[in-house]
Amino acid sequence: MNMRQKLPEFEELTGIKVVWEQLAQDQHRQKAATELTAKNKDLDLIFVAPDVDCVRYLKAGWLLPLDEFLADPKMMPPDWEVKDFAPGLLGTGRILGKQVAIPQQADLMTFMYRKDIFEQKGAKVPETMDEMEQVVAKVHTPPDVVGIVNRGTVQQGPVPWAAYLYNFGGDWLTKDRKPAIGTPESVRSIEFFAKLCRNYGPLGTTSLNWPEAASTLGQGRAAITTDTSNQRNIFEDPKQSKVVGKVGYGMFPKGPGGNKPWIWTAGNAISTLSEKKEAAWYFILWSINKKNQLYTNLKGVAAARSSVWTAPETEDVRAKYPDWVTTTLETMKISDKGINPPVVAVMEFRNRVGEVLVKAIQGLTGDALKEEAAKADLQLQAILDKTEK
Repeated sequence: MNMRQKLPEFEELTGIKVVWEQLAQDQHRQKAATELTAKNKDLDLIFVAPDVDCVRYLKAGWLLPLDEFLADPKMMPPDWEVKDFAPGLLGTGRILGKQVAIPQQADLMTFMYRKDIFEQKGAKVPETMDEMEQVVAKVHTPPDVVGIVNRGTVQQGPVPWAAYLYNFGGDWLTKDRKPAIGTPESVRSIEFFAKLCRNYGPLGTTSLNWPEAASTLGQGRAAITTDTSNQRNIFEDPKQSKVVGKVGYGMFPKGPGGNKPWIWTAGNAISTLSEKKEAAWYFILWSINKKNQLYTNLKGVAAARSSVWTAPETEDVRAKYPDWVTTTLETMKISDKGINPPVVAVMEFRNRVGEVLVKAIQGLTGDALKEEAAKADLQLQAILDKTEK
């Protein structure tokens, strides 16, 4: 949910005229990179997903660090309160030690399940990975209902899997920024995720993007999915879902490495090429002030500001979806992990890992999987050598 329809309010308030261009995600990234490369001074603000765009953009010198604005009392309304933003979400906008984006929204890895099926089967929301496998098996009643559905394509499988990676104690990179997909922790996370998809998921998991995976649960053909919390908007919409009121929302289960489920956000960043940096900063301040964060939250996009969740205006949401609210707030407290690898070539890196995941879902296990992960690390290092300059 963007702020486009509220632009007249900003323009009347400040006298600043806004030219807004909205494109599909891939087109947006391509055009932004093209204009920044061409040193277009007319591009003042860029909508970014920090864990996708900002390492590349910052290393290219395209993003203005916002730290000086944040530290200047003259540039900060006294009631704006940076501390009101969930620390984990704010942290994902801090790239290479610099705050380049302020979070506008919150997407969080969530365990989502059919409450009615759990009740029928006497199943409880799992707290650990071991319990999760047992529960998934318990509610797996094919061909009518599979135990779990996750997105599983080369491009999209790594998204849900990243939370499994972190909770098994793995990560995309080692501390010295070497590929870490072949580490024991990472391989165990791949094996576990793939086993759930292979043994308890629908046929053709490796062809499922997020809309298809969400639809599988929304149409009543799956008991569990692990994905973004904002899929609530699908599951609770009668036009898209047959399970309205039947879906529960719980914490993603902890693993051997603890509990660091991913959190994702997006927001506006300022181009270093802009000749209107202060005007761009005023737009950022306005677009995510408390009033506008409340506005977008009530439109169905989870807010990044903590105060929104306890505001009187959101009482209906808290009453109707108490487990969704509680899970969202708790996850924002415990994690600052993004979805994606913190590298320049995010998608190239991620897709190579996705190839390993797909092979595992299709049945690659044991030593053969370890060899495939080790091979991927070598190829990922080649990607880093080419792009991390």
